[in-house]
Amino acid sequence: MLAVLQINAQTTVQLLQSQSLTPGKSGLRVIKPVFAQEGTTLAADSAHFNNVANAFDAFGNVVITQSDGTIVYADLLNYNGNTKLALLTGNVRLVDKQATLTTNYLTYNLGTKIGTYIGGGQVSNPPTLITSKTGYYFGTTSDAYFKHDVVVNTPDALINTDTLKYNSVSKIAYFYGPTNILSKSDKTNLYTENGRYDTQYDQAWFGKKNLYTDGSKSLKGDSLFYDGKAGFGKAIRNVTFVDTEQKSTLKGNVGIYRKADESALITGNAYLTMLAEQDSAKVDTIWMAADTLFTKLVFLRDVAPLSGEKIKSDAEVVDEEAVIIEGQPVAATTVVESEAPPSVVPPTSTEPDSVAAVKPEAKPKRRFFGLLKPKKPDSKKETPKPPAKEARPAAQDSSLALASKDSINALSDSLKAKADLKLPLDTTRTRIVLAYHRVKIFKSDLQSKSDSAFYSYSDSTIRCFQNPIIWTQGSQLSADTIFLQLKDRKLDNMQLKKDGFIVSTEMDSLKFNQVKGKTMTGLFRDSKLYRMLVDGNAESIYYTLEDSVYSGLNRTLSSRMRLDFADNKLTDVMLVRKAEGDYFPIEKVPKEKETLEGFIWKPKERPASKEEIIGAPKKEKKPAVSPKKPVVSVKKPLAATKKP
Repeated sequence: MLAVLQINAQTTVQLLQSQSLTPGKSGLRVIKPVFAQEGTTLAADSAHFNNVANAFDAFGNVVITQSDGTIVYADLLNYNGNTKLALLTGNVRLVDKQATLTTNYLTYNLGTKIGTYIGGGQVSNPPTLITSKTGYYFGTTSDAYFKHDVVVNTPDALINTDTLKYNSVSKIAYFYGPTNILSKSDKTNLYTENGRYDTQYDQAWFGKKNLYTDGSKSLKGDSLFYDGKAGFGKAIRNVTFVDTEQKSTLKGNVGIYRKADESALITGNAYLTMLAEQDSAKVDTIWMAADTLFTKLVFLRDVAPLSGEKIKSDAEVVDEEAVIIEGQPVAATTVVESEAPPSVVPPTSTEPDSVAAVKPEAKPKRRFFGLLKPKKPDSKKETPKPPAKEARPAAQDSSLALASKDSINALSDSLKAKADLKLPLDTTRTRIVLAYHRVKIFKSDLQSKSDSAFYSYSDSTIRCFQNPIIWTQGSQLSADTIFLQLKDRKLDNMQLKKDGFIVSTEMDSLKFNQVKGKTMTGLFRDSKLYRMLVDGNAESIYYTLEDSVYSGLNRTLSSRMRLDFADNKLTDVMLVRKAEGDYFPIEKVPKEKETLEGFIWKPKERPASKEEIIGAPKKEKKPAVSPKKPVVSVKKPLAATKKP
């Protein structure tokens, strides 16, 4: 049976057709109805139609079809034609050209095309699926807003957030609360509290409390961009790169991360921090700043290992004679050498933890400051055999020969034990850090500056290049190249390679104690320098003091020299083997004898604080405000009696 009711077709719900009509107290009982309003049709298995109220309830297989192609399915429908508000219940699906919304309860306005669910639902925009407890769908703009327990599932990532906006046309998600984006391929995670993510191209832009995590590595900044497909990330302002496995932290204003080699490039007030223990109860921090810091993971086989040093036995050190020149005039004196040449421990060139020696240059040139091995030549080409090395004279002892008994034993045992270890597998990787231009290092009791530096976590050694200078224990140390090695997070030894020079002064005078030599080795105890060993043409100038007044100048030359430090000053100088010297009374010191060739003195270039090298503003101390004293009013007497 067909029936048509038409009352003001623009706003009134029309019953276009039905299978049967049964009048009731509040309206019509309709079987298989099809209603229409302003281009939208509403069909169901049955309905109660109240034509006076311009509303109806529909039951079973509800289908709403709009003119733009949007279709809504449900089990039950309550519809008000005056407000155009549809309350849909049970197996609700809203399908448009871009997405499908699924829920059990949906409030949908056919006029504004806005749908709302509060009991949980999902929006499918293939291949993206979004679920949440609360959702708002805007059909005219293809936008959807989600609240509470929001989960976005894409082919590349799984996103968990609290508040989300998603556009089904652009496929871009916008975040307005704590959000985690977990990569499905490599388990990297992006965190933010405000930003957007392109689900189609796997790109993210973040602007609040941003953090990118990749295993033990993380990158954060005030703003963050990451391209998951390219494995590229960029952070701006307050950038921090952390590798917890390697215990390193890099900071700066701009950071670029590449996943392929797990590298990070930091610029703008860039600096690196490392922990250095002084003892079991006290931990100090090493701050290294530069114009640019670059860190990456490389194969351990590609890092040129530190070559081992020849270390003399304890007996040989005891047999050597020495002259102590501290505070005493020394005339031309020669220390007689022992007749038998000292034996040496063979060098262990593959030991990264041994005290370092610079390798001779080889062709082709090494990469990265000469510290990464060159690429292997073509295996098809015939490789010429290297010429046999000439045996070095046994008399060429190392600068470690005069270390204390405990230090010698410890270093010797370390070298012998490490020599028995197998070489690392070809797949072993280690992190390196390269610092470019105006490099400065600050530690509470040691400071340094150079043009560039290289740090490898495999041997825990900072290598400073191009006019490096170190200030420690009241002395200035300089050389062509300086190595600083840590062991067990403590400064262990230091090497000044080629043209090493030490300068110190007492009582802030212009009279400088000086030592120079081909190679110098420093030994640390509890991360503090306590001894320097000088090898090869060791020259020194040392002023003597009597009752805190300069009395003379010792100028000496020897094959070997030892300097001891304590209480932030040079305490002893010991000449070993072939010692020669001249002494001049202080009033008869020739001007040309006051300095050694290559003398430099640059105290103004010494970093004064970590704030100075990292560009952090210094905290200004507010002047103490003294409490105001209470004002006591004194009443004047009403009448004063004049004295006669």
